[in-house]
Amino acid sequence: MPVRATQDEVLAYVSRPLTRPLVGIDGLPCSGKTTLAARMVDLFNFDGIAVDEFLLPEEHWPARCRPAFPFPYIRYDEFLNAVLSLAETGRCTYLPFDWETLEISTRPREVSLADGPVIVEGISALVPLLCRVYGAKIFIESDRNTVLDVAKTRALGLWAREWGELFIPSTDMYMQTRPEERADFVVAGRGLGPVPEYLKQKPAYS
Repeated sequence: MPVRATQDEVLAYVSRPLTRPLVGIDGLPCSGKTTLAARMVDLFNFDGIAVDEFLLPEEHWPARCRPAFPFPYIRYDEFLNAVLSLAETGRCTYLPFDWETLEISTRPREVSLADGPVIVEGISALVPLLCRVYGAKIFIESDRNTVLDVAKTRALGLWAREWGELFIPSTDMYMQTRPEERADFVVAGRGLGPVPEYLKQKPAYS
């Protein structure tokens, strides 16, 4: 059963040697996943892989693209293969999405476990196939009802219609798989405030 924890408690956990050197961070869009990952990078110099790096250029989306999971606008098999390769061989190489050109980069990116743990961050990071490779599985809870409004304030208006009609409905389909139940830790994110004391359990690592 997941443990409800604060960000600081999760950071304390991942600062210690992990059974597997991969950390999965999942949650809704704009929940605080990237913020927590950035703290791990700053504090521990972890490297990371983001689901968004595997975005498919819009011209390659399926015709009449509809909400679905696996996400039809993500190179999903490439994402899964990259994480599994990293877990099994200690390294992976892939072509990330270039947000300046909105195309797939021609410059490969290599990620290695040689220098320490790696964060896998993004919506569906805790898909069942990947849960076995993580030394820590974290789900960020947040307010579903305000995701679209917050996305608009974060300069995510490039696909304003798609956010409401494709991205969020697709995320809802993934969330029906209950990724929070596969997590080791559930952390309160955007819109939820601090975790009430009565909801906290004793951290599993203490």
